[in-house]
Amino acid sequence: MRRYIPDHAVTTIPVLAPMFAVHYFLLRDDDANSGIELVDGAALYHDYWRLSQNEAEFDIDGELERLELDDRGRDSLIRELLQQEKYQLARTQLLEIAAAAVAEDDQIRLGGTMLLLGEVAINQQELASAEIYLQEALYLAMSRDDVMATARSYQLLGQLNIRARELARQASNTWDELWQARNSIARGYYRGVNENLQSVIASNLEIRRYGAAADAWEALASLHEKVHDDGYQAQQARIEAARLFASTGQMSHVRRLVDGLDRSYYSDIDMAEIEREMQGLFEEHLDDLGKTSQARDYQMLYHHYLRNGQVERAWKFRIKSSEMLASTSDRSMFQRQGDIIAVLYNSNFAMDRAKKYLKQADAIYSDSGVSEMLEQTREMESLIY
Repeated sequence: MRRYIPDHAVTTIPVLAPMFAVHYFLLRDDDANSGIELVDGAALYHDYWRLSQNEAEFDIDGELERLELDDRGRDSLIRELLQQEKYQLARTQLLEIAAAAVAEDDQIRLGGTMLLLGEVAINQQELASAEIYLQEALYLAMSRDDVMATARSYQLLGQLNIRARELARQASNTWDELWQARNSIARGYYRGVNENLQSVIASNLEIRRYGAAADAWEALASLHEKVHDDGYQAQQARIEAARLFASTGQMSHVRRLVDGLDRSYYSDIDMAEIEREMQGLFEEHLDDLGKTSQARDYQMLYHHYLRNGQVERAWKFRIKSSEMLASTSDRSMFQRQGDIIAVLYNSNFAMDRAKKYLKQADAIYSDSGVSEMLEQTREMESLIY
């Protein structure tokens, strides 16, 4: 038997086997031993979040009414910003409300504002920021023995971790679909590949994985050349990939793609315009880097003054940090994301955290007899997978 196995396979298989085993374990959909009863399969959960991305994941009017703002102009502005999905600008307004609550020692309004900030950050896919806000809200609620605010904090922390898991699964699914599309192109099986790649691009843009979307555009260019014999569409796909790479600062990929364009489709004026566009996107990226760096400096000053007991001055820097981030592009917070395997591995811990938080919320709502919130929490629990 050994003589039929190539020498390279003897050394390669032991290395690749654990990788495929880990990948299979993380991507498998088998829930037989999960201990969680799913609602008619995982598809419903995926559709639930798809729907939520087109509709607000929280009741904007209801949350703002709970804050009971005295300033009707600010209340109207925040509603408008949230409805327009201008989340970072809304966060800045909410932080100003929180700062005023700190100055007035209004713990109830401060806690409610931090809860709403957490919800806004979840919608923005800024999950790390959302966790900070919600942990602050939880601390404030527990410190004043506010049972309902504590339960709501636990519920939103559970929702946050469910969202983290869903984003990881969506990223892994698009990675698999891209790999399958490339494999189909290499093997000459082209049916349905164009539609699959378009779906991969849209999904990756939706979850802000711009590098993966650029890779899919390159695969689409290869498909156009091999199947449709459409050189122009292939060049356009490469330009789309180059735009995404330039927007995230990966100029070596931009140079490779632009230099590889078929010049028979473009005049010298066209090429100069393409070069200017790529340079403009790269400069925007550099500007975003400078602003996000300055925002981090403001955050450090916030923590510095907070430790020194200068609370009002600290909050001024927290607001400045948010204002700086609001002036960056939507891509700025998603320049580099983790490897798929790492993201999926970490999402397993997110599932555990979601169960823990929702179990605590469930217990409080059950003891307090709040049936509507209890039903909502149990619906969330049923969607963990």
